[in-house]
Amino acid sequence: MVKHSKPLVGDGGITATWRKIIVCILLILVGFNLRSVILAVPPILPLIQHDLRLNYTTAGLLTALPVLALAGAAWPSGLLAERIGARACVSIGLALLGGGALMRALWPIASLLLLFTLLMSLGIALAQTAVPVLARRWFPAHIGFVTALFSDGLIIGEAVAAGITVPVLVHFWRGDAWIVTFIFWGIPVVALLVLWLWLAPAAPGRSFSPERVTTPAAAKDHTSTTQRIRVNALHLGIMTGAGSLIYFGMNAWIASYNQAIHYAYLTPAALTILNVSQLPSSLGVTFFAQRLAGHRWPFVAAGVVCFVAITGWVFTPAPLQLFWAALLGGSSALVFTLGIALPPLLAGPGEVARLTGITISLTYAVAFVGPLIGGQLWDLFHLPAVAFLPVALASIMLIVLGLLLPSYRAFGPAAVVEQTSVHKTDAAKSTPPTR
Repeated sequence: MVKHSKPLVGDGGITATWRKIIVCILLILVGFNLRSVILAVPPILPLIQHDLRLNYTTAGLLTALPVLALAGAAWPSGLLAERIGARACVSIGLALLGGGALMRALWPIASLLLLFTLLMSLGIALAQTAVPVLARRWFPAHIGFVTALFSDGLIIGEAVAAGITVPVLVHFWRGDAWIVTFIFWGIPVVALLVLWLWLAPAAPGRSFSPERVTTPAAAKDHTSTTQRIRVNALHLGIMTGAGSLIYFGMNAWIASYNQAIHYAYLTPAALTILNVSQLPSSLGVTFFAQRLAGHRWPFVAAGVVCFVAITGWVFTPAPLQLFWAALLGGSSALVFTLGIALPPLLAGPGEVARLTGITISLTYAVAFVGPLIGGQLWDLFHLPAVAFLPVALASIMLIVLGLLLPSYRAFGPAAVVEQTSVHKTDAAKSTPPTR
């Protein structure tokens, strides 16, 4: 007699409560480590630049590589996730991230530092693209909440790494021992990889995977779903990218703008508030993410708030920057947190990885290009305020593209569960009996 134990991951996702809690914690930690390793570099960049004698172009490339890699590698990462599985992609991504982080400490020379940073960036692209796919598979009825938890991990990782790297460096080691920080942030990634391989639910068997169902019934259901939902990656990528452009655009030009208008003393407080305000916004959205995910109005409202804030930034007295910075940081975090949930909500069961990859590629491409355009406008018109014109245009894009999202009824969490159940039922019906 063969006894079958109750599966930890059922047809409707993870069934065991204790496993749900563990997996949610794992996803938060993955998000944290995908940002902590790379956001620990800017605070110590002057030390790296001095010791390795880097010019400003090379130093800028060192910080821009992760964004460029996400823009270029997320789409192929989505295709790879469809082929080898999202869980395996996260494993490989963490291995590349941890290995690259530690190897930077072993060979701290300029060329290898760039090479290992590129390796880490590819790992980030691979893991970040795969997580929404797993959120859909493991938590089909709570996609918004789980992706919000992952976003919280990303934002907390940014804030913690940027905030404590220098104090830790100064307190525990010599103030110029920047190489040690690579080890300090690299070891947790390796530890997380071990936990991930041990605790993350195994991928489903290929023959029973709903993402490979090709029965007529499944094809018919997929066709009707496609006809009902008309949205493309260009729409999602530009909309989510507009929120990221607002964040990166403000970070890029606040210091130079304040220097030009002779209010440089406001820069530290403005940058701090811009970045710190993301955290309460992201955490607050988490508790309502399941209700907010897929709705149009949060994106429209964020666009309106950002447009008002950037207009106020330029046309009101400079000391009010601190207030406008809080609105811009909080609104951009809301867009990112809810935007990352859209691909698993909108895509069919077999298209989540691809749509996620394309969306992330476009998101970071838009975020990277925005600050460059702002600088070109400043050079062209010799007016500091025009550097923020891309931020204003991104706010308008949020409003327009948010209004053009499909109706919530077409792809809300209930629709996802229903669609997933239909595909799994068809898979069960089409699977030949085994002896």
